[in-house]
Amino acid sequence: MKYRVLVVDDFVSVCDGLAAMIEKSEQIGKVFTAYHAAKALDIVKKEKIHAALIDARMPTVNGIALIRILQKEYSAIKLIGMTSFDDDDTVVALLRTGVPGFLLKRSANTKEVNHCLQEVLAGNTFYTPEVQKRLSNNGFDLLKSPVHFSDREWDALKLICQGYATKHIAYNLHLSINTVED
Repeated sequence: MKYRVLVVDDFVSVCDGLAAMIEKSEQIGKVFTAYHAAKALDIVKKEKIHAALIDARMPTVNGIALIRILQKEYSAIKLIGMTSFDDDDTVVALLRTGVPGFLLKRSANTKEVNHCLQEVLAGNTFYTPEVQKRLSNNGFDLLKSPVHFSDREWDALKLICQGYATKHIAYNLHLSINTVED
C-alpha cells in the first residue's frame, strides 16, 4: 500500500522541503502540501490522507488547534507534530495533544522524517531523540512549565517515549484506548 501524506507548514520552503524528503520514500504514494490550516482541512475533506505532519506554530489557526480538529473529525489520520522551537510551552502543547509522532524541524533530516512516518503509520510512536532525552531525564525540564501532568499521564508519556503503541499503553495502564488517545 502506498500512503498519502499531508505536510502543513506556513513556511513554503520548509513545507516543500519536507514534502521532497518524504516523496523519496518507497512507501509513499503522494504528498500534499498546505501552507495554512484552512488549506489542510480542504485537502483532508477531498483526499484520503493516511498521515499528516503539522507545524505547531502557524498564523490564524495554529498547528495545535489543527491537530485537535483532525483528531476529532478525521481520527484515522496519523498525526505528527513538528516545531522548530525548543521551548517547553510548545513541546508540552504538542505532547498534550497525544500525537504519536513529534519532530524538531531544526534537527530533522530525511532519514529521521521517514523513520518517524514509518513508525507512526505502523501504529507506533516516534519522538525525536532530543525530545525523548529531555523526557527521560529524571529532572524533567517540562516540570518547570505551568502545565502539570498527573502521575498517570507521566506513566503514559514515558511509555509513548519508549515507542509503545496506544494499545500497549492502554493495556499496561488498564485504560481504554480512547482514554489513552485523549
